[in-house]
Amino acid sequence: MMQLYRVLPVVLSVGLFGCGNSSTQENTNSADAPVTESKNDFVSNLPDTAPVIKVGTEANYAPYEFKDEYGNVTGFDIELMQYIGENQGFKVEVYNDPWEGLFDNLDNKSRDMVAAGLTYSSERASKYLLSDAYAPLPTSLVYLDDSLNIKSLNDLSTLRVGVLTSSEPYEYFAQGTYKLGSLEQYPTTFAAVEAMAQDKVDAVVDDSGVLRYTLNDLPSLQPRYFDYESIRADGARKVFLVDKSQPDLLKKVNTGLKGLKEDGTYAKLTTKWFGTDLTKTSLEQQEMLQ
Repeated sequence: MMQLYRVLPVVLSVGLFGCGNSSTQENTNSADAPVTESKNDFVSNLPDTAPVIKVGTEANYAPYEFKDEYGNVTGFDIELMQYIGENQGFKVEVYNDPWEGLFDNLDNKSRDMVAAGLTYSSERASKYLLSDAYAPLPTSLVYLDDSLNIKSLNDLSTLRVGVLTSSEPYEYFAQGTYKLGSLEQYPTTFAAVEAMAQDKVDAVVDDSGVLRYTLNDLPSLQPRYFDYESIRADGARKVFLVDKSQPDLLKKVNTGLKGLKEDGTYAKLTTKWFGTDLTKTSLEQQEMLQ
């Protein structure tokens, strides 16, 4: 799926996320601002002489990357890259770039790679090196009423469905291919989920990772998920972009990702950010794409 929600970050209490020690740099204009210290669970044991990889991101897409209450960049992508770097012997220096500058900075080689919740596309594959899919999270539908038992988009004919304003799910359902009871727009995923909890809508559609992160912070609710998009779909394949002149870096990223799945780190990170261990799903996806 395209990047749908960048101007509409999820609004949540961020007190659940502590403060890390990864190097994060803010790029507000064209010049790089000073390093700020971030506080998360990651602590590097690499020597000061370890090579540094510059990673561009756009911290406005929770839970993949966003700013915590202290203004530090955090998120699943950031922590995952930190642990991959630790596994492969390089330090990660994160730059919070504006969306329009992410690809320019990779093109002009001021960044080595991009970690920004990006999905696979043939256009990106032709221009950059793409990592193995690191988060098998398709577009999904979530609901709370067990009796709805949604198994198909045809089951939505009488239901009120909440979506983000001007998002791809909105455009998809607004085409009228599937009959709905109503299509309700909300400014954030949290607002849509809140409306569902208040029985203003019956279901909410969004990126599965965003939905799981939002609902992971609302333990009183018991969500039911229907992944109507296959994990084979391009939109379910979150990938890192690597400078095309650095195949060795791509190999390290993929090797590190595999190592984290084998040693249990990936399971811990996906459970922390999405409330579920994605290890098995991720491995199954890779097998299907081979």
